[in-house]
Amino acid sequence: MRTALYGPDGFFVRERPADHFRTSAHSSHFARAIGTLMVDVDRALGSPEVFDLVDVGAGRGELLSGVLAALPDELRARTRAIGVEVSPRGDTTSPGIAWRAELPRGLTGLLLATEWLDNVPLDLARDGSYLDTDLHACGPLDAADAAWVERWWPAPPGEIAEIGRSRDEAWADAVGALDAGLALAVDYGHQLGARPPLPTATGFRDGREVVPAFDGTTDITCHVAIDSAAAAAGEDHLLVRQREALHRLGLDGARPPLTLASTDPAAYLRALAAASELAELTTPAGLGSHWWLLHWTALNPRTIPLLHPSDDLRSR
Repeated sequence: MRTALYGPDGFFVRERPADHFRTSAHSSHFARAIGTLMVDVDRALGSPEVFDLVDVGAGRGELLSGVLAALPDELRARTRAIGVEVSPRGDTTSPGIAWRAELPRGLTGLLLATEWLDNVPLDLARDGSYLDTDLHACGPLDAADAAWVERWWPAPPGEIAEIGRSRDEAWADAVGALDAGLALAVDYGHQLGARPPLPTATGFRDGREVVPAFDGTTDITCHVAIDSAAAAAGEDHLLVRQREALHRLGLDGARPPLTLASTDPAAYLRALAAASELAELTTPAGLGSHWWLLHWTALNPRTIPLLHPSDDLRSR
């Protein structure tokens, strides 16, 4: 999986992900919500001289560009935007975005990871053995992976577990890059007690779900054991569904009033298109069911409405 995704001929090295699948990161409305969150984090941090905005698994910088466009001018001027990606810098990337192959450290600001953890390579296991790409046993689990399976995916005999320890370590490392601020992972996943009975490993190519190929021609993804990732990066965290998170940030997807259709048809059509896109982001049967995992460092969560949605904060 690691070679197929990130090797010299790997999918994310040679392909443009947006050509093959659409995520929340490709929505201007999602970017606007992240911009709102960034304003709140900036306020909680006391408006630092430099605010780091980092996107791990940045694609071609679509989300970073959208967030920068949504920011107030004063905050945008203080923002240091960094895309972390194995692929070369894309032509569509805003010139104001720096590009890194490795995650920088000592950050102050907001770290994003939108549908990144599901692409962090992992191993499959069954009955105490690793499985190869044909799902045949190929050796006993090492002690660390066996302990992870026992704690986080105690599968019955014959059932396949997706060992999320590599995702836990990747997320803990990303959160550890922050000296102060907020880290946000957005992904599809599950929790203990609701693990899927069948493997979630699948592929995507040209907008369609396909059988995963390990030659670099398809995306390969597995749902995230989101509770184990949350535990790995410390107690200061919040888990919330995307639908609720976006509502807290002011996006509800409500349809425009029909009266607008007669008074300003063009505005009605624009508002209807926006409502349709917001509905896509919040539908419980799709993107709205994604998890938002938020970890904070050296800030008071009560000052962030998303983290502490009391009535007085919501009415600001």
